[in-house]
Formats: sequence, structure tokens, C-alpha cells
Amino acid sequence: MNHPITLPSRNIQLLLIVTYLFLSSCEHLGVSVKNRSIGASGEILVVMDNKLQKTEVQEIIQAFADKEFPNLPQAESTFRLTTLNPNDFEGHFKADRNIIIVQQKIMAKAEVNFQKNTWALHQQVVEITIPSTDSFADLFETHQKQIFNFIYNGDIRHLQYANLQEADKTTQHFIKQKYGLHLVMPKGYRLVKDTANFCWFRFDRLETTMHLVIQSFDMDSLPAIHKNETLALIDSVGKKYIPGPFALTFKQTEKKLPVLFNEIKVNQRDVLELRGLWKVEGFFMGGPFITFFIKDDTRNRLLMIDGFVYAPQKQNKAYYVRQIEAILHSVKIL
Repeated sequence: MNHPITLPSRNIQLLLIVTYLFLSSCEHLGVSVKNRSIGASGEILVVMDNKLQKTEVQEIIQAFADKEFPNLPQAESTFRLTTLNPNDFEGHFKADRNIIIVQQKIMAKAEVNFQKNTWALHQQVVEITIPSTDSFADLFETHQKQIFNFIYNGDIRHLQYANLQEADKTTQHFIKQKYGLHLVMPKGYRLVKDTANFCWFRFDRLETTMHLVIQSFDMDSLPAIHKNETLALIDSVGKKYIPGPFALTFKQTEKKLPVLFNEIKVNQRDVLELRGLWKVEGFFMGGPFITFFIKDDTRNRLLMIDGFVYAPQKQNKAYYVRQIEAILHSVKIL
């Protein structure tokens, strides 16, 4: 007869003690045993009581979320809100990736606190405490940019983490060997063109296509680089290497709408970021793009990394732009 395997009671007690000590040591050493956060990029859970929901507090946060995502063919809000009463804030709601908690208390002055990984990994929590609703507008205005960056950049970091978990090692190695770059791209991107200083990857998903282009320019062959010159460089690469669906059609930047220029830091490097719309010259086709220009003085070159999206049937193009951003923000010159 087979008997179930049993442990003496002393061994069971020892096992429980060891398990407790292990978990305690993990917490003491800062090793998290939390679950991963849930929710899509751009989603925010707002937690505040019904009384506050009926004041301008709700309107101000809603206006913050409704701010238009930059440079898309159709208007889309930057964030999508779900509002919840504190009594219902339990269970899986505490695992949401982006949470704003607003509470009113008797206190000397209003305050904003930023926390990460409070109840789940890769989580951003903003706690806003006010003595009265009258103090909320000025407080939120003062911290609005910080709140935006905290949540938006947190979403980008989470997408980067996901990319890292399913990175295409072959593509990473190819880019490292060709350009001396570290760039993390998820599996699914395929190389469609490769020349001396140019390569083009594309990722097809149902009716949506995401593209990534890398071009290296010799600095000695370029005039002084200003904003307009960078647009001309994007267009020169599009005309030479990225054809449209028919003869004599090719990718260009859309000139009817303004292009946004931002000077940013990415992994301790100065980057000129361009956001705008692209089109196919001679054909009705286009979408949003983000392009990075990075000077590499060590190799005397200018690097252009151009990510663009074609999603004619998708309203939520902001989601795909965030995907491109996550790839671009992983760039490091080796």
C-alpha cells in the first residue's frame, strides 16, 4: 500500500519559520514579492469620495486627462480615467498601474506625494491631500507637469520592461554590430532593407504597421544641423529608401501641420526629438512619427532613429506611438 509522504510536526514548524524569515529578509533587503501592475498604458484610476467627485476637483483631473495627445491624425486624449470611491478601492484595483488618490483632511496646507510600487510592481501612485476643495486648483497647476511626467514616463518604462522580457536578441546583435548601438526591440520586427548606413525594420499586426529606421550620417558631409535641416534629412532618407505602394511614391514629413521639436536627455545623451505626421507623396497614406537625432562626436556621425506608425483602422494610435517611444528611449551609444 502506498502512503502519503508526511513531515514530522517539528519539520513543519521549521519549514514555516524558514519561510517567514525568507519573506521577512526579502522585505528587509528591498526584494519585492509583489505582483505586477495591471492596466493599459495611458489608463489612470482616480480614487476619491463622492463628495469630491461633485466638485471642480473631478473637472480639473478630467481636463488633465483629456489633454490632446500630440501630433496624431485624429484627436485622442492622453489619458483615460476611471473614478472609484475609496470604499471600493480594494482587491485588483490596488494593482492598477497608474493611480491618483485625492483626499480631504484637516491640515495646514495641501500636499502631493509620489510613490512607486506601493501595491504592485511598475506602479505609479500620486497622493493629493487637501484641506479644502478651494486649494486643489492651484496645487494641481503647480504640480501638473510633474504628475504628467511621473505617470507618462512610468508607462514608457513599463513598456521597456516588457520589451526587455521578449527582446529579439538577433536584431539587438545586428544593430550593435552595424551601428555600435544598444536598442531593445521586441520580437516581431523584421529587417526589410539594409544598406551601408541605413536599415529599416517593420512590425505588422493586423491592420497596423510599426516601422523603425536607423540612418547614420557622416558629420563632415552635413551643414550645421538646425531644426529645418533635420526635417530635410528625414525627407531625404524617405525619398531614397522608403517607397510607397506605387511607383514614384515615397515617405515624407507632412508640412501642413507643425512638427514639435524637443531637446531631451535619454540615457545621459542629448537628443533632439521630433514629433509630427508623415505621409506618402503621391498617395493617400500617413500617420504619426517620432524621430531622434543624436550626435556621436566619438565617431563623428549624426544618428537618426525614426519610428513611425501606420494604423488606418485604429483610433487609439497613441498606444502605438508609446510603443515606438519605448524602443527609442532604450537607445545607448556603445
